[in-house]
Amino acid sequence: MKSIGYYADDAISFSQNKAALVGKSAIIEFMKAGLEDTPMGNKITFTTKEVFVSNDGNQVVEIGYYNLADSTNAPINTGNYMVLFEKRDGSYVVVRDMSTSDMPLE
Repeated sequence: MKSIGYYADDAISFSQNKAALVGKSAIIEFMKAGLEDTPMGNKITFTTKEVFVSNDGNQVVEIGYYNLADSTNAPINTGNYMVLFEKRDGSYVVVRDMSTSDMPLE
């Protein structure tokens, strides 16, 4: 899971309808389980809408939109996300993230 290696060891991830995921290991395990349960052909895209950089450059907030679609490009889940990056040892890592669906509850 190199593609999600940008989480800090002490990161916390917040999603709707579930307890917060605390720590890089818990976040990676959750993502791995999600990938294993995802049908082939599904894809997720992220679109950055805004980026805010602190005056000293040590923190960055990214706000964007996500779209999870099936193999026919029909939306399965869409919504918004926010990520807080912090510069540690010369690299930016995620220390907090959260997402919320904009689709109605079933």
